[in-house]
Amino acid sequence: MTHKTARALLVVLLAACAACSTVLSDGQVAIDEGRYQEGLGQFEAAMRERPADVEPRMAYIRARDQVINRLLGAGAAEFAAGRLDAAASAFAQVLAVDTANARAAAGLAAVEAARRHEVLAADAKAKITAGDTLSADLMVRAILAENPGHGPARELDRELRELERKRALAVPALTSRLQNPVNLDFRDAPIKLVMEALARSAGINFILDREVRADLRISIFVRNVRVEDALDLIIQNHQLDKKILTENTVLVYPNTPQKQREHQELVMRTFHVGNADPKQTVNLLRTMLKTKDIFVDERVNMIVMRDTPDVIRAAERLIAAQDKADPEVVLELEILEVSRSKVRDLGITYPTLFTGPSGTVADIKVLNSTTIAADTGFGLKLLRTDGDTRTLGNPRVRVRNKEKARVHVGDRVPLISSTIVGNTGAATGTIPVTTEQIQYIEVGLKIEAEATVHADDTVAIKINLEVSSLGAQTITKAGSVAYEIGTRNASTVLRLRDGETQALMGLISDQDSQAGSGLPFIGELPLLDRIFGTKRTEQRSRELVLLITPRLVRGVDRTDAALAEFWSGTEAAVRTRTPFVQALPEAASAPAASRGAAPGADPGPAAAARPTLAVAAEAALPLQVSWQAPANVKAGEAFFVELKARSDGLVKGASIQLRYDPEQYEVLAVQDGGYFNQVGGSAVFTPRIDAGLGVVFATIGASGAGSAKGEGSLLKLRLKARRPEANASLQISSIIGVDPGNRRLPVEGSVPLHLKSAP
Repeated sequence: MTHKTARALLVVLLAACAACSTVLSDGQVAIDEGRYQEGLGQFEAAMRERPADVEPRMAYIRARDQVINRLLGAGAAEFAAGRLDAAASAFAQVLAVDTANARAAAGLAAVEAARRHEVLAADAKAKITAGDTLSADLMVRAILAENPGHGPARELDRELRELERKRALAVPALTSRLQNPVNLDFRDAPIKLVMEALARSAGINFILDREVRADLRISIFVRNVRVEDALDLIIQNHQLDKKILTENTVLVYPNTPQKQREHQELVMRTFHVGNADPKQTVNLLRTMLKTKDIFVDERVNMIVMRDTPDVIRAAERLIAAQDKADPEVVLELEILEVSRSKVRDLGITYPTLFTGPSGTVADIKVLNSTTIAADTGFGLKLLRTDGDTRTLGNPRVRVRNKEKARVHVGDRVPLISSTIVGNTGAATGTIPVTTEQIQYIEVGLKIEAEATVHADDTVAIKINLEVSSLGAQTITKAGSVAYEIGTRNASTVLRLRDGETQALMGLISDQDSQAGSGLPFIGELPLLDRIFGTKRTEQRSRELVLLITPRLVRGVDRTDAALAEFWSGTEAAVRTRTPFVQALPEAASAPAASRGAAPGADPGPAAAARPTLAVAAEAALPLQVSWQAPANVKAGEAFFVELKARSDGLVKGASIQLRYDPEQYEVLAVQDGGYFNQVGGSAVFTPRIDAGLGVVFATIGASGAGSAKGEGSLLKLRLKARRPEANASLQISSIIGVDPGNRRLPVEGSVPLHLKSAP
């Protein structure tokens, strides 16, 4: 090979390397700018041009890992922020680069699940608003089974549990004809006769306690009042009390402490106080409600209370009115300090010293240049100094209501003091023992502000301002160091509106000084003092301006009218309902009872609703599900698929999620399979089809307090194959079953259903 050939090959190789390096550089620039596909394409092109070179391949691997990590991080951030479309796009780009990336696949699955959960959460909230708590509970359980940390679902679950608690603690309400008007005209009538008349009028069963005196006689004369009000008038005026047992049964017993302990039901309630002081809250409850069974746990700000339902409801209102977040305000402070100085030092300096010979008289007689010393120096002073200094500070402090905020801008200067505590020995001339202490003093700008937020959104601010500066240093005989400190203080209280700015000015310090020197007598004459001497004038001034602006973050939360004022009963008993009898219109009045068996009274007792009896809960037996579908289907023709269920125990309801491929199959309809029709009445059924996600949602259950068991069809799906020779599966992504005790049932047999279609 000649030198020319080798040189040519070298030039070609260098050109190829330069071209490859340019391509790699452009690819990295594209990746940095977010054009990932373009950048990776350039790396791949460089790798194809030099298949035997390791460097382009390594560069491509590094660039691919960089792109994947960036996209995975972006997808995770978007998913955490709730932007599901952006997160899905980022994970899809990762799979376009690396089809086997497990993190991207898991991210897409999480995005799809989050979309399904959003739909289910919205449906559950709508069901709660509509009063269908059973369907809402099934939907929420389905979400939490896949994602226990789902925030909206957890909030809905808390709301459902609160509704369940209120239903469990609800006192049975009398559903008889309590709103009917009644006229009572009894004079010294036995209590049994009066109760019998009311029972016929309102269809209520009265049970008299064994200690209610049989000779108790009642006198009452009322017209056109409700049966409930008439009953309350009789009970309250004859030292009696009542207890509602069922929807149409009332127990009447003497209102004595012993009988109250026997018959009055108590409720246990736990309150979590978020803002108020739990000790003060307990004092409030004890003072206002006279409750005794109360406990406070300051560790978690929890209050446990046991009392009657009326007292508990009153405590709820009192705590809701008191447990308010403290107001907060941001104080915007702007401090401006302006310092000006002006110095003039003008004149001529003259000799001020003449020294003659010193020593003996003989030495004084010798006068020459070596024995006589004189200051022969003349000087001209022409000094002009002007200074202008500005110091600006703009701190922002957030402070809670009636709390102090402190700002210090400056230095902490050490102040050293010495103390002599004794000598090292008893002999004279020994070295004394000295100890030193260091104390730090704060010098600079100090502001203390205490804000009080009022109900009209004004802020009262108590402010203390101190500006100090370090002066000359002094060393004492004992060696201690002391400083002169100049201080300016201001203290005031002002009340400002939200956003109003107030300026505190006038902290001015002026200092004027004059000093002169020169020849005696002649240097003291006007105009000549500048020629035969010097004169120094100095002027210094400092001014401090403070601007303060309050910005309300949270004002005083006004108490709701329903919490600020409500009926609380008598001193002997707490009641939150109104104590007044509600009069009925005269036109609607129809005498229902009078003395004895008056004309117009109901001849017989009204039909009363049977009390609801609790059914003993059975053991949580498994819910077995299975598919029923045709073996083969034709493209373009509709067919049915059934999801069957079998259980030996009671089933209250179920929530089902099915997944399918929307590109191969189309779900035309979802129907109730009739599993809960055996209960009687209309079953709860809520279907939903999301063709975009390829998901079928359905909640199904028994209405009222019913439940079902045995074998039957849960769902019927009507589908159609879109493509010939399609092969896909219908999967159960989630199924939640509950029993009458609201316990979750184990599910068996939820395997995918494989579907095949032919042309």
